Order: sequence, then structure tokens, then C-alpha cells
Amino acid sequence: MATFIPQPDMPQIVCSGNHVLIALPPAGQVVYLPPFCVKCGQPVQDEPLVKTFSWHSPMIYLFIFLGVLVYVIVALIVRKSVRVGVPLCAYHKQRRRLWTTLAWVLPLAGIADAFILPEVIGLDGGWTALISVLLVLAGLVIWAVAGNPIRPQSIDSFSAEFSGFSDQFLDRIPILRRS
Repeated sequence: MATFIPQPDMPQIVCSGNHVLIALPPAGQVVYLPPFCVKCGQPVQDEPLVKTFSWHSPMIYLFIFLGVLVYVIVALIVRKSVRVGVPLCAYHKQRRRLWTTLAWVLPLAGIADAFILPEVIGLDGGWTALISVLLVLAGLVIWAVAGNPIRPQSIDSFSAEFSGFSDQFLDRIPILRRS
């Protein structure tokens, strides 16, 4: 990971390969990407989706071996965050909305199935538990994939690096010139 610190005459958002580097704004401010859909590169007129992206070093996952609670506490302390306005065209915004709705419905259906399946159908408790757990896990996986249109690769004190952009969007971003 290379830290990106723009010079006064450089753009605040540049691409390097298939990643976009963003110079971090002052705390709490939003960085708005150019008004082109990050998935297809089409011009966007609507308000961008403003999301807070957090990141921590993958080495922090080792704290899971000490306990999930220890990992969560350490990850919350050491994470770096940035708020980014992510432009999405109407098609990709609707598609994201559909998938995130499904990500909420599946776990709710899984929890409801734990009570409904044994009573209505008379399904064995083991099968009921398996179906419920699979629905909850499917919802979590869909949420993790569809919830974020772009993915942080690293965030440090000066810059953030993201992936998940279409080539058409990347073609509209200035290329990082290394001196």
C-alpha cells in the first residue's frame, strides 16, 4: 500500500491500476466521487449514496483467537474510517436496493422459520435449525457483498484506497503520476 498525499496542484482523487486513491478530508467531511456511476460509468444526476467505510489491518483478525469480543474491541479502536459519496445510476441503485432488501428479509425469514416450521409442518428441530442458520448466513453474505458498491483496500491517516470500480468509471479519473 502506498500512501497518497496530493501536492497542491494534484487532484484529490486519482486511479492507480484498478484502484482509486482518495486523499482524506478533515474528519467528518464527505469525499464525493465524480458524478459517474461507479459500476457502469454513466453520468449520474441523483444524489450519491453516502457511506462510511472502515478498514483495519488484516493482522487484527488474529485477535479472534483471543476471543471475538477482544477482536471487536481492538478492531473498533484501531480502525480508520472515511465517508464517501458513491454515485450510482438508477439501474445500479435499484439493483443495490433489491439485494439489500433481500439481505434483510432472509435473516428475518430464518428467525421466523425457527418458530413456524416445527409448528406448522412438524419439521424436525435439527432441520429447522439448519434452514434457519443457512437463511441468516445467506442474508449476511448478501449484505457483505451488495451493501458496499465499492470496497476499501486500505485506509491510513492520509489516504484511502478502494476497488470495485468499472473500467468506464476508472477511465474518467486522473491517473496517479509517480515522480
